[in-house]
Formats: sequence, C-alpha cells, structure tokens
Amino acid sequence: MKPEQILLVSQQGWFRFAAGEMREIAPWPDLAGAAVVVVDFADSQVGIQSTKGKPEYAAAQIEKVVRAEGAVEGAMQVFVHKQVRHTDSCQTLYTAVALDDWQRHQDWAQRQPDHCMVVPLVAVLASGIGKDEPLRLVRTGQQIHAYGESDNKMHYATAAAIGNDATDFLAPVRTVMAQLRASGWKGSGGVCWGAVQTEDAGSEQSLLTKLGELGALEARLMPHESFRAEGGKAASVLPGLLAGLPVRGFVASGLQRLAWLSEGYVMPLAAMVAVVSLGLGGFAVYAEQSAVREQQAVRTLRSEMEPLRARLAAASAAGGTDVESAELAFARQLGFAATHDPVRMLTTVRQAAGAGVRIQRVQLAKADQASKARFRIDGVVANGSSVELSRFLGALRAQGWEAESTTPNDGSVGAFAYHLRRAASGGNS
Repeated sequence: MKPEQILLVSQQGWFRFAAGEMREIAPWPDLAGAAVVVVDFADSQVGIQSTKGKPEYAAAQIEKVVRAEGAVEGAMQVFVHKQVRHTDSCQTLYTAVALDDWQRHQDWAQRQPDHCMVVPLVAVLASGIGKDEPLRLVRTGQQIHAYGESDNKMHYATAAAIGNDATDFLAPVRTVMAQLRASGWKGSGGVCWGAVQTEDAGSEQSLLTKLGELGALEARLMPHESFRAEGGKAASVLPGLLAGLPVRGFVASGLQRLAWLSEGYVMPLAAMVAVVSLGLGGFAVYAEQSAVREQQAVRTLRSEMEPLRARLAAASAAGGTDVESAELAFARQLGFAATHDPVRMLTTVRQAAGAGVRIQRVQLAKADQASKARFRIDGVVANGSSVELSRFLGALRAQGWEAESTTPNDGSVGAFAYHLRRAASGGNS
C-alpha cells in the first residue's frame, strides 16, 4: 500500500510530503489519510551489535549493552531493524530510544483516524539492500548515515558536519568511510548518495560533485522525488526508499501491519474473511454447547462436594488431628479447583499474555502445610522486555489474581515463574 503522505520528523522539525508538495508543519498534527512517519529520533543510539543465543533475545541483550554505555538514560525501547544470522550468533541493526519519547510517538499515531505507521530512519536506510550491493550514504540535515553489507555482515556508521558547504562535509564523509573500512566493509559494490530533504536533486548532485573533486567520495546520486515547496522546490529520497521497505519494518503490531497490507488486497481478504467468519460461526456454536455442558458438570460437582465441605468444616471446628484424612485432603484440594476452574484459568493467562509473552506451563500446585492451593505459571518474555512483563502482570491483576515471584525452571533470558492466588476482591478468572 502506498501512503497518501510521508511525514519526516527530525531535529530540523516536522515536514509533510504529500500531493507533490513539501511543507513544514506543527508537531503532533491531526492527520487526514494514511501516513508513514519516518522519525530520526533525537538522543537515540543506532548501531550494529553481535549477540549470542537466539535472535529473538537480541533486543534484551542490546538493551543491557546500551544501558551500560549510558547512551540512553532511563527506560528504553530497542527496535530491531535487520538481523544476519551466523553459526552461533547474529548481527543486529538496531535503534535504542528513550521509552517516554517512543510512547509519545506511539500514542499520537494511535490517535489518528487512518493508518499511521511509524518507522525509524535507519530502518528505511537499510530497506531493500542486500550483500555486495552499493553502500548507501543518506544525509539528513548535517548528519550522514551510512549502511552497507558485505561478506554476510552488516556495516553502519554515522558522522555530522558543522556546516552545509561541501568543505564542511569533507571531514564527516572521510570519517564515515574510515569507520566502515575498519568494520570490514570492502567497498566492492560502489556508493550511492541521497538526502531525505534537500532543495532539489540538482543541488544534491552539485554537493556530490564537489566532494568528488575534493577527493572525499566518488558516488552516484540515488533517485529523488521532486516536490513543490514554499518559495521554491524540494526533493527527497524517502519515497524511493520506502517503496522497498517490507511491512515488518514498521514499528507496529501484527494487526496494524495486516490492516496496512489489507488496503492493497481488499477483495481477496474480503473473501478470506467471509470463509473465516463461517468457520468461526460454526466453532462458536460448538464452543457454546461445550461450555453449557462444562457448566452443568461443575454445578453437579459442587453439589456433590457440599457434604465433604461440611465434614471439613466440622473437623476444623473440632480442632482436627495432625494428619488430615485422604478424603478431607481431596476435598480441600478439589474445592479450589472447582471454585477456580483450571480450564478457565488457561484462557485468562492466554489473554493476558498476548503476543509479547510465551506461556510454557500453567499448573495447579497442591496445598501443603506452608501454603494453600494455587496456580503456578512459567513463561518467557519474547524480547526480554520488562515492559511486556509488567503489562502481563497488570492484565492478571485486573482479572483479580495476585502474583508472587518464584524460581523459573527455564534459565534463558526473559524467563519467569509466578504463583497466582486469588485477590481478596477480584473479578472472574
């Protein structure tokens, strides 16, 4: 799906590219129509990090590295743009952003009436490029970002100029090229140059020619789309780069990405939805009948348990004995399971987990002298994010369950285990 408008958010301000026109706009606008928002996050860290273990745990490991370096203060969000897998490790191109900054962009995007997809600038820079293809140098204001791939490795570097003349860009261009060669880039595929926002393609070509004359860089200009601008004209390489960006490059949920894709496949998806709806309708009828049978069985079980509960209460009132009878122990354990249906508990945990938490086990822990009967859940946060874990526990708390941390059986990154007990005044599980 092609967006009706492209927004560029950078340190220079907010700019809107639409209907052949580029103009500066006020921050956090109310948008009309679908939009792609390319953000050059301020005070963020962009880089390539090698990590061990499974690729899905790379974000958690990168967060620890960035936090140790102090590049981003406080809570942060790590976006994984691209990964190259090796035998026992992987390389990850990422952007680490302050969590408050990211949440503000996300909340704003979700308030828009139409599709609004946010993507960090570096994800656009790396879109559609493969190994041994030309190196990309993209200028945004006075900042230069460089990305390329060679020998099954990714290479990224950045530097900033102090002015806008070709002589001002001489030092940062040489710095970027030196960083790339130090990281192992061999430069066999040539170099391409582009600007996210420039006066016109001709002025960018003049800058590139002067850099060549100064001996800093020999490169060819990437395709730029022209726009009308206040008092003149403008050009940008963003439309061409976004055309090669896969939907997974957007920082959005799977449902939002599917909705974006569906705009280009309305009729095929409509047919698919109709088929799925029929299937879900049949399943709903079956599920409702099954639920009625289960409820009847639970009512029957509870009525049979009443005499056992009465005997248990009588034994407790009389002081009981040190050794509880097997019949009373069974009644006590079954009483918890009947009151808090394990099958229903599975549904509660699945709904609370969502896409960011993988549940490995839900079991009913028996009562003993130290504690009452309770549920135990084991799982893994998919990306190791504490935010996802907090959201999961908050969802359980909203359903009336209190979580007590315990030692997980899984030693991998992001693993957790909790004992759940019913809150004093909670909702239904």
